[in-house]
Amino acid sequence: MRLIFSALVGVSLSMALFKAAPALAADITLDSAVLATSAKGKITFKTVALTDCNLSYDEATSLFSGSLPREEAGALLERMTAKTLKIPEADILAENGDQFVLRDITVENIAKGGAEKISLASIEGVLPDDSGDATLHSGPLRLESVALPGLAAALRGGDIGLAALRFAHLSWDGGDVSTVDKGTAAGVAGGNRILLHAGASHVDQTLDADGAPISVDAQFSGLSMKMPPQSKGGATLSAFGYAEITGDAHFSGAYEAPAKTYRLADYSLDLQKIGKISVSGQFSALEKSAFTGDKPAREAAMHGATVDWVQFTVINSGIFEKVVAFTSLSQGRSPDAIKAEWRGIVSQAPMLFSGAPAIAAAAKAADRFILDPKTLTLRVKGKYAPLKVEDLVHVADPMGFINRLDIDTGPNSEKSVSDKPTSARP
Repeated sequence: MRLIFSALVGVSLSMALFKAAPALAADITLDSAVLATSAKGKITFKTVALTDCNLSYDEATSLFSGSLPREEAGALLERMTAKTLKIPEADILAENGDQFVLRDITVENIAKGGAEKISLASIEGVLPDDSGDATLHSGPLRLESVALPGLAAALRGGDIGLAALRFAHLSWDGGDVSTVDKGTAAGVAGGNRILLHAGASHVDQTLDADGAPISVDAQFSGLSMKMPPQSKGGATLSAFGYAEITGDAHFSGAYEAPAKTYRLADYSLDLQKIGKISVSGQFSALEKSAFTGDKPAREAAMHGATVDWVQFTVINSGIFEKVVAFTSLSQGRSPDAIKAEWRGIVSQAPMLFSGAPAIAAAAKAADRFILDPKTLTLRVKGKYAPLKVEDLVHVADPMGFINRLDIDTGPNSEKSVSDKPTSARP
C-alpha cells in the first residue's frame, strides 16, 4: 500500500485545494513520460493531459520524468496549479519486480498540496514469486477534498512518510488478492491459493482549518479470507465448521482541540459466526500537532499524550462453543470437564503475578465468561495517575507496570471505576 500511495503521489503531483489557475494557464499533453523511482523501479505514464496548467511544457516534462533534483521538484510542486490531470494508464515497476497498473486516473482542481477530487478506475498488480505469482485487483477508488501538506518537504528529504495525507471523503468499491500458500502443493483439489476479498468501503472525515479530525467514521465491509481446502489453515477452519472467514471492520473517533482530547468511539472487527472484538478509549493532553505537524512533531505529540482509559470488549458469536466442542472431541473429555480445566488455569493467573489486583480482576472476568460465554469487557486505566502513551511503548518493569493498572470488568463486576484515576495511594 505504501508503494501505491507513493505512486499516486507521483502521479497526481501534489493534488489540490480548489484554486483557480492563473491567467497564463495552458493545456499540456505529454505522449509518454517515465519517472525513475530507484535503480530498477520506474513509473511509466502513458499520456499525461493537463488542462489550465500554470507550468510550461518543459517544466511538466521534467516533473513527470523525474529529471529535476528533489529541491527543484518540490518548489515546482508548491506553485503548480491545473484544472484537471488525466492519465489513462500508469505502469509501476518496483525495485523487487512487483508490477502494478493504475487505469483512468483523474485529478480535479490541482493547487498547492491538494485536489478537489481524485479518482482511478482500477489497479491490477502482479507480485512475482517462485512458488506462484500473487495477484491484486482493486475496483474504483475516489477521494474528495484532498491535501498533502509537507509533500514538497518530503520529496526534498527523500522520505514520503514526512507528508500527511488528508481528505474529507474516501470511497472504494473493494478488491481481491490471491496468493499462493507455500505449504500446499500445486494441483491439489481446490487449489493452493489464499483468497482475500474486501467489499465496498468508505471513510468520512470532518477536519478543522488546521487539518485536525473533528470526527472520523470508517466502514470496511465484506471482508473475507478463504484458505485452500487441502491446506493446514483450510483443514483447521473446516474442523471448526467454517468454509471461510467473513466480517466487517469499523472505526470512529473525534478530537476536541480546545480540550486536547481524543475519544476513540469504536475500533472493531466483527467476524460472522465467530465474534466481535472492539476497542474504545479516551486520550488527553494530545496536542493538535499529532494530526497537523510534520512526522517528528506527530510522533512527539503522540508520545506525550496520556491514556485516560481503554476498554476491550469481546462478544462471542459461536467461536467459544466450537473451540470447546473441538477440544472435547480431540481429547475425549466432556465439554464441562474442558471448561472446568480452563477455569482452573485462569484461577492460578493472579498467583503467577504476585497477586496483582489488575490480574485478579481480569481473571474473575475470564472465569465468568467461561461460565457464560457472551461478553467479556475489560476497562483499563491508571490506578494512581493517568498512563502516558510513552509508558505503553517502553515497559521496562512489567510487574511495576501491571501494578499501576486498575481494571473494571463491566456492570457485573464487583467494583466500578470512574474515568479518572484514584487520587492517592491507599
